[in-house]
Amino acid sequence: MLQEDGPSQHKLSAFLRYSRPIITTKLFDNPAAYPSTAIMLALFFFFIALAFAYPNRGPCTGDCWTHDPAMIQRESDGKYFRFATGTGINTMTSDSVKGPWKDIGSALPKGSSIKLDGVSSSDIWAPDVHFQNNQYYLYYVLSKTGTQDSEIGVATSKTMEPGSWTDHGSVGIPANSNYNRIDPNWVSINGKNYLNFGSFWNDIHQIEMESPLKVSSSAAYQISFNQTLNHREEGAFMFQHDGFYYLLYCAGIAGRYTAIYPPEGEEYHIRVCRSKSGTGGFVDQDGVDCTKTGGTLLLASHGQVFGPGGPGVVNDKDLGLVMYYHYYPLAEKQSGGKAGNSAYKYAWNELGWENGWPFVKAA
Repeated sequence: MLQEDGPSQHKLSAFLRYSRPIITTKLFDNPAAYPSTAIMLALFFFFIALAFAYPNRGPCTGDCWTHDPAMIQRESDGKYFRFATGTGINTMTSDSVKGPWKDIGSALPKGSSIKLDGVSSSDIWAPDVHFQNNQYYLYYVLSKTGTQDSEIGVATSKTMEPGSWTDHGSVGIPANSNYNRIDPNWVSINGKNYLNFGSFWNDIHQIEMESPLKVSSSAAYQISFNQTLNHREEGAFMFQHDGFYYLLYCAGIAGRYTAIYPPEGEEYHIRVCRSKSGTGGFVDQDGVDCTKTGGTLLLASHGQVFGPGGPGVVNDKDLGLVMYYHYYPLAEKQSGGKAGNSAYKYAWNELGWENGWPFVKAA
């Protein structure tokens, strides 16, 4: 979920490592050895290359609004369901990741049974969905923006259709000053249920669950942490691929982008770490511990895509692994961002792999 706050360190080396095409920087090793004209030309082409470093997002038709998306295919017919932050959890359906997407209403139109002072029970954030035990589990958040006054809940359904969801309230993560109980992400590791969560403070944590509805009595523990600035990491999503667990998360400045914009390169972006165990030991492509400000850049602003975040991954039968996310349209930013959160859009890219690390591919 977006916490409206300031900048994260933007690692140019990571950007270069995942840029397409790869850019050589030998010219900058000894600037004194080159005439000023050559340096200016090199800088010009360098930043032009960065502007085209990522492939275009995949197409979307129909209702393409989303914010903090969670997506899944229904087991019975392959129909896609896309959930998003919004009143009662906004729900969209489509036969394809491309659309056309149709708004079918809210998963919890009567709101959550969780009660937080000063927060509407229908103001529900950052859903996460998975299928288990012949039913669907939809995790969600109620929170007072910018505080640790938050709670993670869960609802279940056999079909995901409107009116079919049963709310079970809180999953029972105890309050703690070390973390914020938002941005849930369920993952199965060696047959056990775990929930990743967290934002700012001490960033991303994980806790074992005794069932998909309740956490265990075990303490939550940190799996990723940005030691710089205000510890701006959130929005975890974990998936398994070829013997590793990959942890996607958001870093940088997030918000409605309605008045004050972050310095270029410090807006929301998506990073990745990986681990053999899934319960710790996450490192980036350079081997840097992700509890010590590690993290390899996977996707940043480019073209009309500004501040990509809210990542997730689905295994599409035709496309393979697809990363979906939200972004803020650059044109809206340039017009002053008057539309606020209503301007956010859904996007997706196929994932490619190089030396065991993902990168975004052209659709």
